[in-house]
Amino acid sequence: MTSVPRRSIERLDLQQPLVDPDRVLRLQGYRDLARVPPLVKDAAARMASLAEMLVEPRGWLRRMRVRGVDPAGRLCLDEGIEFHSLAAARLLRDAREAALVILTIGPALEHRVREMLAADQSVEGLLLDTVGWAAINALLSQTRIHLATDARAHGLRVGARMAPGLDDWALEEQRALFNAFGDAGLTVILTDTYGMVPNKSASGLYGLTPGVLSARGAAGG
Repeated sequence: MTSVPRRSIERLDLQQPLVDPDRVLRLQGYRDLARVPPLVKDAAARMASLAEMLVEPRGWLRRMRVRGVDPAGRLCLDEGIEFHSLAAARLLRDAREAALVILTIGPALEHRVREMLAADQSVEGLLLDTVGWAAINALLSQTRIHLATDARAHGLRVGARMAPGLDDWALEEQRALFNAFGDAGLTVILTDTYGMVPNKSASGLYGLTPGVLSARGAAGG
């Protein structure tokens, strides 16, 4: 991923996520993989392989200066962007910058899931849907590692991700987060009820705080 001006919008160079079929089975609640029916194991492997052809990872990142955080939970960034959340304000209390992100795996996997469910291929459809969620989480991990690498070069460390709809942060503030990206050519659409399309998308922000990042902290989501 190439270096860009710190307050411009960066198009992330995300790698194709490879999802382990065993992880898919565990996400489906299988604790003892040795007892998973062979047909289900085979389906999980096929869906993980199919996802490699369907997932189109895309991501956008924008770093913005933190102008102020007040005890009432108001978080003020550059260009008049404001968020209101006590939880987010706590995370960014000492942050110098906020890194806003929007990520997606694209629409193709979701379309294929719907086709499978309509064709009464419920096991395959459910497993492929689970692969999609694992894939978007893998993109979040890639993004955090990228942020951590860049942050170290500027004497910063990356905090936990926070997103509208989590804790006390109202989902309606998803609109303000999207507005921060202006006309960046996002392929993720925000609905009237503040959901994202494609559904297998993620948004949020990370605080960039002065300090040293541990090796362990660079690997989180």
